[in-house]
Amino acid sequence: MPDGNFRNEANRQLVQVGGPGPKDHPAANHKVLYDHRLFSEVLESAGFEVNLLEYCDDEGRFRHRPWDPAQGPIFRSLRTDPRNQRGRLGFVSIIVDCWKR
Repeated sequence: MPDGNFRNEANRQLVQVGGPGPKDHPAANHKVLYDHRLFSEVLESAGFEVNLLEYCDDEGRFRHRPWDPAQGPIFRSLRTDPRNQRGRLGFVSIIVDCWKR
C-alpha cells in the first residue's frame, strides 16, 4: 500500500485520499493514506504480529529489511518497481510480513 510518509510531491498527489489513484486502476482512489505506525496498529489490533519490511519512518527516511521474493514477489517494492531505479526512489509502499498470533 502507498506510504503516507514518503516525501515525494508527485507521488503524494497520486495517492492522496480521494485522489486520482494509479493509472492502471483509475477507480481505485484511496480512502485512507497509511503510515507504518497506523498500518501496524490496524494489523496488531486484528491479532497479527507485524514485521515491517519496507516503509518510510516518521522523518520520511526509507527503511528496508531483506525479504525473499521466492516467498511471494511484490511488484511495488524497492527491488522490482521500475520507478525505483539508479538509486532513486520513485514509489514507496508499506510492505509487511505478518502472521496471526
